[in-house]
Amino acid sequence: METALVLGIGGVVLLLLCLFTTFVLLGRRVRRGRAEGRYQYRAKPNGTYDNSSSCSGGV
Repeated sequence: METALVLGIGGVVLLLLCLFTTFVLLGRRVRRGRAEGRYQYRAKPNGTYDNSSSCSGGV
């Protein structure tokens, strides 16, 4: 009974560790791709980071 419990907990911990590692590596890949211009940055939902026409209006 103890062996099954240890193996069950170990399996869950291993699964969580694999998921965490996968997401960390994918995040690094996306961050590097955005820095190199391969992927676009997502727009902010409130629109305050829009640089289209309102940036140089009063100069």
